[in-house]
Amino acid sequence: MENTKLIKDSWGKALPISAYFEDLLTAIPLEGNPSDQYIPINQQRVKRLISRIKLTAEAESAAIQATDKTKWLILTEHWCGDSAQIVPVQAAIVAASRGRIEARVLFRDENLELMDQFLTNGGRSIPKTILLDDAFTVRGSWGPRPEEAADLVKRIKSDPAIAHTYSLELHKWYAKDRQIAIQKSIVKSLFI
Repeated sequence: MENTKLIKDSWGKALPISAYFEDLLTAIPLEGNPSDQYIPINQQRVKRLISRIKLTAEAESAAIQATDKTKWLILTEHWCGDSAQIVPVQAAIVAASRGRIEARVLFRDENLELMDQFLTNGGRSIPKTILLDDAFTVRGSWGPRPEEAADLVKRIKSDPAIAHTYSLELHKWYAKDRQIAIQKSIVKSLFI
């Protein structure tokens, strides 16, 4: 399938970001699916962040000045902890853009053909955001996490004695950072 056609088709079936949140917040974990154990904690994270996210002046300004009809196509899954930290920030930036940016969400595992065009170090890491212009031309991509968080994960995973703690340490980092690095990284990468 031609890339532009795949992108347009993917956009057409993607959920608006608000519908994605509704789906996540009402999702019931499936028994026997190990990944689903993370859904309840991600629901709590998303609720908390949606209610308290405060954009930096830089992120607010970038949103207001975004190129009209910018599109963000976000690949994720409900069990993804990084997504629970990042997608609410993206939603806040979209809201601040006053209609200049539209974001839609696709589930990665149902859209592997698209995901496989936007791998991170050969992996299907999420969330992955594809930056599109009004003609559905890919202008860039971002994800799965800000550079500081990626460095932390890499450092922890490289030490077998503490590798199993990476998720806990990553989410402590997100809490301490208060979504500032996410905003800076998005502003740097997801604007035309």
